[in-house]
Amino acid sequence: MSLRVVYSKSFGVKYKAPICSKAFILYAVITLLTFILPFLFCYRSNGLWLKYETYREQPRVQFKLQYLLYAETSDHTSPLICGNFPRTLQITDACSTIKVIEEDTNIDGKNEFLDLELYLTTNDTVDVLSIALLLIFDFKIQDMCLFEMESMVVINHSSGLPGGRLNVFGDLDLIQKLPLVCSTRRPIRINKPILLFESPDWLVNIYEEYSKRTHSTKLNNVLVKWTRGRSYQQPFVVKTKINYNSVEIMYKPKFWQVMKWAWIQYFSTLVLSVFVFKKIKKFVFTKHIVNTLIERSM
Repeated sequence: MSLRVVYSKSFGVKYKAPICSKAFILYAVITLLTFILPFLFCYRSNGLWLKYETYREQPRVQFKLQYLLYAETSDHTSPLICGNFPRTLQITDACSTIKVIEEDTNIDGKNEFLDLELYLTTNDTVDVLSIALLLIFDFKIQDMCLFEMESMVVINHSSGLPGGRLNVFGDLDLIQKLPLVCSTRRPIRINKPILLFESPDWLVNIYEEYSKRTHSTKLNNVLVKWTRGRSYQQPFVVKTKINYNSVEIMYKPKFWQVMKWAWIQYFSTLVLSVFVFKKIKKFVFTKHIVNTLIERSM
């Protein structure tokens, strides 16, 4: 004949001790360790405070129709320089034609790519050996962070063989040395001009100053095709297609996001700590390692 539980009652056992006793001091130490050790573990493992976070966003990018082309030729004394920018320097006016296409293919208000074609005219005795092309953009993000800046893309290529055409393909990418401090009300603006020609070695100076910026853009996933040989009557052609893909943005999280992440880390270790120290207290008091007054309730 099988039996069933029809009623149950637990018997309580309480272990009591005065405040000034070894038992109470041991209880206080165990209680403090239960809550402090998980905090120290999370803090020392760099997992408690969220220092930065990332997300992806497709930026709003627009070519400002400002460019600088610096071409080194077989005539080392006179490179070919041309461009379209507010502050001009003495240029050779060798860029006869430039074609620019920016297109929003999915009609979301953001351009997807830049298709640029530039024709460089030379005289009958000069071969093109090296190209440096600087393109200036307006770069904006606005989903979680309001940020805008004037940025640059540099295309460099050289060859020991005279060329007739340069094809370049790549993706515009964001470079960050510091995370953004995001705000939905106050946009962060970096509008310092890039193309400055005050120093004699102005191209090196432009590169140096741009490399110091905490936020900039560059061309990634670059594919280059250098076509050698051309008729002297034909211009040197530079054709580039730059894709405006989504970029990874690093930012400083706000207070509540930091606390949410900290609580998740702390609570996960606190559960284990409570379980372990509960077993320790049971062993210490039930084995009478310290003196206590036992009180049983029916």
